[in-house]
Order: sequence, then C-alpha cells, then structure tokens
Amino acid sequence: MTPPPALLDAAPTREAHASRAVHDPKTPCKHCGLPLGIGWKSEFGAFCCNGCRAVSELLASNGLERYYQLKQGPTAPPPRLRPDGFAWLEQVLARSESASLDGGNDTARRIQLDVQGVHCAACIWLLEQLYRRHDGALDLRINPMQGKAELIWVPSRFDLADYLREAESFGYRFGPDRKEAPRQSRALVLRLYVCLAAAMNAQVFSICGYVGLGPQDGALFALFGWLKLALGTLALLVGGTYFVRRAILGLRSGVVHLDLPIALGLLLAYAGSLLAHVLHGSEAGYFDTVATFIALMLLGRWMQERVLERNRRSLLDAEELDGLATRRRVEGRVEPVSVSALRAGDELWILPGELVPVAGVTLDEHARIAIDWITGESQQRGVTRGEALPAGAFNAGRSALRMAAAEDFSASRLRGLLSASALDPSRGDRRWNFVARAYVIGVLLLSSGGFLGWWLGSGFDAALKVAVSILVITCPCALGLAVPLAQELVQSSLRRRGIFVRNASFFGRALRVRRVIFDKTGTLTSGALELDADSAAQLAALAPRERAALHELVARSLHPVSRALAAALELEAGAILDASVHVEELPARGVEGTIGGRLYRLGRASFALGRPSSASATPRGTVFAVEGTELARFQFREQLEGDARAELEELQSAGLEVRMLSGDGASRVAEACARLGLDASLAEGELSPEQKAERIRSLDREDTLMVGDGLNDAPAFDAAWCSATPAIDRPQLPGRADFYFLGGGIAAVRRALIAARELDRTTRRALRFALLYNASAVLGCLLGWIGPLGAAVLMPVSSLALVLWTTLRVARRCHAWMS
Repeated sequence: MTPPPALLDAAPTREAHASRAVHDPKTPCKHCGLPLGIGWKSEFGAFCCNGCRAVSELLASNGLERYYQLKQGPTAPPPRLRPDGFAWLEQVLARSESASLDGGNDTARRIQLDVQGVHCAACIWLLEQLYRRHDGALDLRINPMQGKAELIWVPSRFDLADYLREAESFGYRFGPDRKEAPRQSRALVLRLYVCLAAAMNAQVFSICGYVGLGPQDGALFALFGWLKLALGTLALLVGGTYFVRRAILGLRSGVVHLDLPIALGLLLAYAGSLLAHVLHGSEAGYFDTVATFIALMLLGRWMQERVLERNRRSLLDAEELDGLATRRRVEGRVEPVSVSALRAGDELWILPGELVPVAGVTLDEHARIAIDWITGESQQRGVTRGEALPAGAFNAGRSALRMAAAEDFSASRLRGLLSASALDPSRGDRRWNFVARAYVIGVLLLSSGGFLGWWLGSGFDAALKVAVSILVITCPCALGLAVPLAQELVQSSLRRRGIFVRNASFFGRALRVRRVIFDKTGTLTSGALELDADSAAQLAALAPRERAALHELVARSLHPVSRALAAALELEAGAILDASVHVEELPARGVEGTIGGRLYRLGRASFALGRPSSASATPRGTVFAVEGTELARFQFREQLEGDARAELEELQSAGLEVRMLSGDGASRVAEACARLGLDASLAEGELSPEQKAERIRSLDREDTLMVGDGLNDAPAFDAAWCSATPAIDRPQLPGRADFYFLGGGIAAVRRALIAARELDRTTRRALRFALLYNASAVLGCLLGWIGPLGAAVLMPVSSLALVLWTTLRVARRCHAWMS
C-alpha cells in the first residue's frame, strides 16, 4: 500500500487562496460561529456562506435575535434544502389523532413527525417561537435526541404546511414519523445503569474491608463477601453477556472483532475472582473490580453507539418505496396516493419541488423541470405539452405540473435507483481483527506459561495466583474504552463543523483512501448560475436606470437566470423594488414589464428584440432589451463552490488522486475542469448512473472515496470503498453514505480524512501505551511481585489514566486540525 497522504497539515497553503479577497479564514461567521474558511466570497459579508447570511437576515427580520443568546458555541451551518411539496403530509394528516387539549369550538389535532436539523436548545426555541406565532397552534414538543416533534393545532385556524415551509426556510425539515426508537443505545443504557449500580455497591462493601472489617467480624464479613460475589455475577450476567454474545456471533461468522478480547477479559477476570473466593475466602476476591471493569466497557460501547445514532437521526429517514407519495387525479378529484399504486395512464399532479415518480408525458402547455438529481445535467429544462418526462425529475416551476404516467411504478427506473443496495457496515479496519487475535492469543499464552512455570517451581497455589494476576491485569481498556472515547471526541468536533459520520467503520476505511472522485453538479458546483466575466462587465456598464429596470424584471422571477442576475444586481446596487410595477413571465421566452413608460424584456433574442433571429448569425445568450433595442447580452456559467479549486489543490498536494465523473455534457465538464485547475484527462462526462458505478469499480482498489449529491450517484456509492454527500434535502443518498456534511463548500471531505488519520494516531498511541503497561504488569506478575489483589487495583487505575490521556490529547489536537 502506498504511504498515507500528508493530510494532517490541516491549514490550506497560502497559494491556494492568494488570489481571493483578503480576509482571515479563521474569522468566525456571524451566524454559525465557524471560521469563514478559504471558500469565503465578498458577497457573503460577515458570514461563511449564503445559507448563514439568509438565515441571519430571517432571524433579524422576524425579531428572533435571541437565538444567538441561547446558542452555545459554534454550530453546523444551515443546509441547502430543495423545497418540499408536502405530498406526504396529506396522508399523515388523514391518520392524525384528535387532540385532548381544548381548541375552543374547533377540533384540535395531534400529529408526530420526524424533524432534522435540531442541534441545540436554540434550535428548539426557534422552532417553538415560529410555531407560537400561528393562530391555532396549541403545543409543540421536540425531542432532539430522537429527532421527533409532536404538534397539536387547530386545522381550521391555520394550515400546518405553512409552518413547515417557514421552518424549512431556517434550515429545518419535517417528515413522516418513520424513525425507530434508538434500540441499541437504549438497551446499552439499561445494562449500563445496572452495572454501574452493581459496581458502586460492590465498592462500598470493599471499602469496609479496607477500613478494618475482617474475618474476625464473623457473619457480617462473610455476608459482605457473598454480596460482592452476587453483585459481580449480576454485572457479568447483565453487562458481560452483551460482549460474550457478540463475540460468539462473530466467531460463528468467521470474524474476530474487538468484542472477543473484551469478552475474554471479562470472563477470565470473573473466573479468577471466583476461584480466589472459593479457595482463599471472600477477602481474596475482587468482584468490585470485575463489576467496575464491565461498567467501563459498557460505557465505552454506549458512547460509540450513541454518537452514531445521533448522527443517523439528525436526518429524516429515507422513504421506503411504499412510503413515497404523490397526487393522482381520479374522477375530478386530486388525492394523495402511494407511488407503488401508480399505473400507466394515471393523471398525476406534481407540486413545485416534488419528484416525478414515473416516466410520462406533459399535459401542460409549458413546464420546467430539473433533472440534475438523476442525470447530473446542471441546467433546468423547459417542456411543453406531449414532451417526455423522465422518472426522478423535479418540478422546477411555480405551479403544479400535470402529467400522464407512461408506465407502472414497478417498471420505473426510479425504483431501481431507490432500491440500490445499502452500505455494508461490516467493511472496516482489518487491523482490529489482528489486534483482537493477538490479544487473545497473547493473554492465553502468557497466563498458561506463567502457571506452568510457577507450578513446576513453587506448586499449584503459587502458580494459580500468578495465572489469575496475569488474567486480571491484562486489561483491554484501550480497546473497550479509550478507542470509543477518542471516536466520541473526534465525532463531536466533526459535528461542530457540520460533518456527520453515519458508519463507524468509515474511520478505519478512510485510512486506505488514495483517490477522491467528485460528482460535478451540486457537489463541486453550487447548483446556481453566475455571470461570466464579460457579462459581468456588461452589467456594470449599464446605466443606473437600466440596472434598476433589470432588477425589477428578475426580482419577480424564479428562473435560474433571473436569480443569478438578481444576486448580481443586489450585490452591486442594493436596488429597491417598485411595488407598482407589473412583470409578466412568459414560459420558454422570458420576462417583460413596462417600467417608466418603456417596455423592457429579458430572455431569448427573438423575444427580447421582437423579431426572429438566426442562431447561426446571432451569438447565444440572454438578451436584455428596451423597446426592441438590445442593451446587453448575458452569458452564464455554473457557480463553483467557493473553496472547490483550493480544496482540490490541497487534496492533490497531499498525494491523493482527484477525479470528476459527471452525467452532464462533456463541454460543461471541460469548462469546469479549466476553472477548477483539474486535468481534463481526469474528468469524464455524459455518464449514466450505471456507467459511473462501473468506472469506479474499474478504478477502486479499496481506496476510493466517492462524493456526490444526486440519486444518479447511488450506484457509484455502492461501488466505492467510502462515500460522502452534501445532499440532505432528500435522505435516500445520505442513508447510503459514510458521512454527510452541511453548509457550502467541500472542505468537509478533507477534514473528514484528517479526522480519520488523527483518530488513527491517537488510537495507535493508546495501543502502544496499553502494550507497554501490559508488558510491565505481566512481568511483575511473572516475577511474583503483583498478586491478584494488586492486579485488581492496577487495572482500573491504568484504565482511568489512559482515558485522561486520550481526552487531553484529542481535545488539544482537535482545535488545531479543525480550525
């Protein structure tokens, strides 16, 4: 294997962003508190991204600035969310219960929904404040640990969808109640409580012996000894069996994992204490240490499971196929229906922002769709009556799209993409299999050798004490406690940066990554358009009156071209809209409006100029004209993520191979490569989802990280060794990814790899510490210097020392590599 990339120099090079506007990348964002970073643009102002700026403006305009007083420390930046059409809400409302609270003369309803994006008390306060502003909103209860919200309201007094849309504008999203209770961590908590209680009570009985209680006290001393045995046995039965059962299941599957040495250590420590108790009396037993050891191992495992469940529950659960809903028109009525019930010939109504579940044809005169999620094509597409609609497209228009289904959902291509195989959680760092085997074999050989040597020289009793001492003192605390603690601390630092790891095996697999493959649209690009350099100069050359007129036109349109011009004009001039101006948007042509007695148009050349134009004679572009006279002609390009070029350079300078695979056209891919500084030979375009996956299989040697945001990337995710996505507005892809990230930019990719390598450094040092401790302790046992009781005291002391060292090291290092 090639040496690991030198990623741990976390700060990007000066050359990577020397050409950017002068700013300190470590300056905290005014909203989320995270550093502005190298992807900062001047239009962001005091914020790290447009998302933070937009949410901050919403908070200020709604008088909700107290959010910042409640927010403690940096938080993840708000995500980009595709508008939700709430087709699922109608089905959920039909199953909602009547609430017991008094809603006046009207009937109140109760509903439980899943919620994503809640990170702290400030988030809960904000959602509650938004809810209370609606007349008819009675009660809102949010459980952030489970990612659930219970709402009670009066339907006749306000539309619940209005509140959900409002929450969405602040970066929160609600969905159907699909999340299951956190069974794994909850079961561990119950076991942990019992074992902690057993350990503490056993320690109380042991303290009595340390302060003078002995055999001379008769029945009381014997009672305390038997109580310690009972408590140690209880801890083993409740907590120890968790590791024993998992170790046995692993052996049956032919896998030796970390639960095996932990289970062996627990069983041998208990057996040694039981044997000492039977042969030498209760004063020779150390069941308090056994119970404490079990409690500490459970604590480490609970920390590990809790952080993974928290990251998984931060998102809405991916819809099952039967859970996806749309609207179907039947006998003049439009009603919600599960997509699995769709048949060829059905008339479907797709609301703005909703998914087209099956292929079909358009019934409307004009409509606009976005197909980047399934093909990677960056530009939205206009369709007219009778044109084909692909499954997986989104309605990008401002009104419902009517279509006729051309196939049953069972035959839909979307079904195959949604049914792609989930991530295999068993793929992990194989090094731990070796560590587990070495520990088990080493402990058994050392204890057996010590027993045999002392038996031949000093007899059975002395040999037994040596063997028991070795079994007790060889504590797998580095495996069961220090490693989970380090993972928890690293995960906490990643969460503050908006990076959420969903699969524990990612940290081990990430160490092998030598190649990073990016999708283009929505990953390296933001999904929005921007003016090219010549067009920006033309815009700046317009007279103030003309710029104001152009702003009136584009501010009232949701077309991507209009939004790009509106952003540029607001940045330049901060123009104020005239409420008396009427602007009309004409599908497939452009927008027009009479301003100051003159007709202004923006759109196709033939429309804006009022006369036919030949494509061969007239340069392409969007024309801005007044009374048929051209004022400017704009060309647009995809807007790159602010840090994309710098981050790609950082990855390449660290020794990683960087590639781009896209479903977009070859010309757009080539243009993106030129702007990103990426060798065109390392990029491919016009790839289908299956071709992407096949290309990754041909490249992958268990060393590839795939980063994408569309459903067309799902097969590629399954083919890659590791996967990541910035797309959380639809949970299908994050549900398959190793980690997902929020906010703008792609710096999260490098930070996640840095985190994996820093965690590896910490765990390696913890293992070296444990090896040195165990070697020294075993030597003391073999020489007869340390007996069973001494071993029982040293074991928890060494565990606590290792935990303290791990905490201090990771906390100190995290600040350096996450800044």
